[in-house]
Amino acid sequence: MSEYRRGDCVFILRPNGEVLASGKVQRQRPDGRYKVRKAGSNQVVTVPGGRLEGHPQSRWA
Repeated sequence: MSEYRRGDCVFILRPNGEVLASGKVQRQRPDGRYKVRKAGSNQVVTVPGGRLEGHPQSRWA
């Protein structure tokens, strides 16, 4: 599992490996999960680290 830092752009994956959404990491929680702000909205979701994948884009336009 990769470590992500605040501001990293990531894909949020479904359990079957399909991409659910993209977003930007807000912070890592003490339990290892990440708070991710979904792109195009202000929705913040908590995602296990294993369900994230690095996004080739470094920032949103």
